[in-house]
Amino acid sequence: MLSALLDFLFPPRCPSCHACVERQGFCPACARQLIGMRRMMEMGAMAEDLTGVWVLAHYRDGIRDLLRALKYHRKMAVLDNLRTILATGEEVLEELPPSLIAVPVPLAPQRQKERGFNQTEEIFAPWFASYGIPFEPILVRTRETMPLYEMTRTERRQELRSAFALVHGADVQGKDLLLVDDIMTTGATLTECAHVLRHGGARRVYAIALAGEHR
Repeated sequence: MLSALLDFLFPPRCPSCHACVERQGFCPACARQLIGMRRMMEMGAMAEDLTGVWVLAHYRDGIRDLLRALKYHRKMAVLDNLRTILATGEEVLEELPPSLIAVPVPLAPQRQKERGFNQTEEIFAPWFASYGIPFEPILVRTRETMPLYEMTRTERRQELRSAFALVHGADVQGKDLLLVDDIMTTGATLTECAHVLRHGGARRVYAIALAGEHR
């Protein structure tokens, strides 16, 4: 009864256009514009180490604002809205091997310390748990990197080279792994992480990102 009263007094709103909605998440119009699973077919250099790459939404408007609120202002309440996007990825999981292990892209140690959490783990961990998919942080950053947002794809790959490694003692030999990140732009980060996993003996490496800047 209390929940119903609160919904009446403070109805949930679309995090993008702020229109009232029946339940937590994006309104139908914004969902059509922003959310929709896409398999990245023209992967270029990514294809060397990645068997498949998917993004679930466009990184703009309300989704961009929610991710920024989570990452830079620690507004954990936005997680409910971000997690509504994950339903789009259910068919991706159905395509992947049943013995899959999900692997979050790691933050730099200093950034993780400042933020207090890895946003990718916060967003995805409950979803993977609901499907019985292990979520294992078996990658680490070995060094800080320069900001990537103004770099070209080639510059990003050069900057990220040798920036990741397997956690000491991690065994990925013959395993099928799913790299997970919050945002994909050029794919350079996922490519470098996949290279490390493949070099460590992984059988196949896939990747999924909540949002992407690709069109």
